[in-house]
Amino acid sequence: MTDWPIDWRATVDEAIRRRKEEGLSQRSLAALAGVSLPTVNAFEQGQINLRFERVIAILEALDLFVRPADEDSFESFLYNSRRRWEGLVAPLPSDHPSRQPLGHSEQTYAILGLEDVPAPSQLRELLTDIPKSSRWAPFWVPTRPDLRPVIEDGALECWLGRPDVDRHFRDAAHSDFWRVTRDPFAYLQRGYQEDGPDNLEPGTIFDLTLPIWRTAEFFLHALNFARLLGASDTTGIRFVARYTGLEGRALITWARPLLRDVLDHRLRARSPKVELSTVAQVSDLERNLEDVIHNFVEPLYERFDGYRPSIALVADQLSELKRQPGFGAHGG
Repeated sequence: MTDWPIDWRATVDEAIRRRKEEGLSQRSLAALAGVSLPTVNAFEQGQINLRFERVIAILEALDLFVRPADEDSFESFLYNSRRRWEGLVAPLPSDHPSRQPLGHSEQTYAILGLEDVPAPSQLRELLTDIPKSSRWAPFWVPTRPDLRPVIEDGALECWLGRPDVDRHFRDAAHSDFWRVTRDPFAYLQRGYQEDGPDNLEPGTIFDLTLPIWRTAEFFLHALNFARLLGASDTTGIRFVARYTGLEGRALITWARPLLRDVLDHRLRARSPKVELSTVAQVSDLERNLEDVIHNFVEPLYERFDGYRPSIALVADQLSELKRQPGFGAHGG
């Protein structure tokens, strides 16, 4: 008999406590874990006849279970990308903008099932060929020798927040760090635009529309990269995102003040972070991008006193994004 028996009731109680602390409804947890609402309900009632993989999915969504990762897995890539960035910023003061000390977003994708992907030395040119989605397009490929992407540990890597480089903007919002491998996996970490020089009180607000734009730009990047690499309609793309430094921020219409009527009162985040995940086929992104994005970001907004954005809001923002000058142009 094991010396470390699992206390099932204590595990369930901790999961319930964690869900409430994170500001998640049972429905949101179900969406985050990729299980049904009745499954979450049965789990929280302490039922033990649930399928093991569904229990694991619920615990993973609440950071109560860490799955062992293969050396070449997507999870290992995500872990190594985080550790790489932490190593880069470790020598910097704790309040240095390049550390994104007030919080940041992480967005990662894996294009599934592709073969014969070019080596990292060729990925730089491919990334340059991906059409732009906006002036804030992800995975920008600078050409300046002191900022251009380099190959580190088998990945093409770029850090715009290098402290020894002369840059026009030296704030957290302009300190992107990204990595791309031939698996192909892609990781992007960014400070919040709300914490940039245009806001006199960094760390206090979270914009209503910017996550929709940033998610759309990221999904479109993955879609265009997949097509560039020869993906078919049924090729799957796995997306994972994490937002940190949320607790206490107020959800407001900062970037687009004309939308202030969308929020009838001020909402605040009650938990420090959120993790999001989904898998979508290339055809889903091309035909139903509004639905994919809406479902993906909904748990993020629920952290703000349970706010749930409408599909109309997402659709309107995507329409505005596609009307921006330069949308679809190649990103040199």
